Amino acid sequence: MSHDPPHIDEIADSRPLLRQPRFATLWLTQGMAQTAQNAILFTLLILVLGLTGSSAASSVLVGAFIVPSIFLGVFVGVLLDRWRKGTVLVVANLVRAGGCVLYLFFDDNVLAIYAISLVFSSSGLFFNPAVVSLIPSLVPRDKLVNANSLYNFTFTGSQLAGLVFLAPLILKLGNAQAMFVTAGGLFTIAAGLAVYLDTLRTRQESAPPRAAEFGSILEEFRKGWQALTSDRASALAMAQLTVGSTMVLLFAILIPRYMDEVLNISPDNAAFVFAPTGVGALVGLRFIPWFSRWGKNRVVVIGVVGVAVSLALMATVRGLAEIMETTPGPLNPGRFLGLSLLQSLTMLFAAPMGFAYALVSTPAQTVLHERAPPEMRGRIFGTQVVSANFISLLPLLLVGAIIDLTSVTAVMLGIAGFMLLFAYVSARVGGMNNGDETPPQAPEGVSRSVDTPTRLG
Repeated sequence: MSHDPPHIDEIADSRPLLRQPRFATLWLTQGMAQTAQNAILFTLLILVLGLTGSSAASSVLVGAFIVPSIFLGVFVGVLLDRWRKGTVLVVANLVRAGGCVLYLFFDDNVLAIYAISLVFSSSGLFFNPAVVSLIPSLVPRDKLVNANSLYNFTFTGSQLAGLVFLAPLILKLGNAQAMFVTAGGLFTIAAGLAVYLDTLRTRQESAPPRAAEFGSILEEFRKGWQALTSDRASALAMAQLTVGSTMVLLFAILIPRYMDEVLNISPDNAAFVFAPTGVGALVGLRFIPWFSRWGKNRVVVIGVVGVAVSLALMATVRGLAEIMETTPGPLNPGRFLGLSLLQSLTMLFAAPMGFAYALVSTPAQTVLHERAPPEMRGRIFGTQVVSANFISLLPLLLVGAIIDLTSVTAVMLGIAGFMLLFAYVSARVGGMNNGDETPPQAPEGVSRSVDTPTRLG
């Protein structure tokens, strides 16, 4: 395979996808719903903290968003393979719109907020796997990297739009009730778009299987798990996605202590200091089609190494700042735009960390899309979500205590070391291939259909 850089026009290959009605509808549905989801989470965190004055109460709220996936995830994947995914998108958005209405009436009751959040997050469990499972049905195989890049670009962009822009703006101009109304409207519009998408029956869903019996769900899930773990490339891709998802949670846990312990400023400024992380991620996702010419696993390994190096540099900003402060000339910039040297260095290293993180998820997700049997996509991506959330619980419970016993910089260096080890294992297990080996066979008892989607639109 040639490693010559593509022409700059090839980098924009994802744009024609948005001119395909079905994919464009799915993209709009995803963007609106995920922006509303992130804005609601931010609003609830602020609301619960204001009602209780307790960070522990906020942790319980986060748990309400995570725990349902562990108990329901096994069923989500199997049911997605049995139900029309367009219908799933409609129902998931309508349930969350209804949750926004309930938040309006019980915004002063913490226990009610927890209960509503359990239902709210449970319905959301079906949304992302349904979106991801639909992508291969709507785009040709040679556009999967572009489609996944656009999906992850939108996923990251919706986090920034919901957490950094929409929720803070609505809360500043109005209040939590205004945010609930706004989010409910976005979910309702997304449901309307999903209704249109559901009328455009894809070839894979033209004849949905009969409804699953409750007793067969665990067996169906077992077959999906077997199909995933029996193929080395697919299992490695799932591990890479899980590590990437866990890193996001770890970073969220580390930021408040890092702001206080290393930068000596209020955690309220985290959105500004770490904004370059989001910008770097968006830039990285934009150029994923270009990087993928080097081989999918190679790109993931480069991304994991980049995250590790950036974390290590951020952990050592105090030492670097001391060296720079005693060095004359350009290495001693002093203050820049009112920022301290520590803040400037952190923002400098945050951008490449976001860029490197973007290189991890899209190639790994594309490998799963290319190798998953079409009739098992819901189970496989449901399995990935369950695994990621289950593994995330351990750092959520332990990392804070470890930081108390050591320091936030020590934990960051430890994570960086783990990431380097994981990059080495990924390179040894997956090689520097392009993820194009022969797809695995489905487990015994499950038919393997050929999935070669045609260009739509």
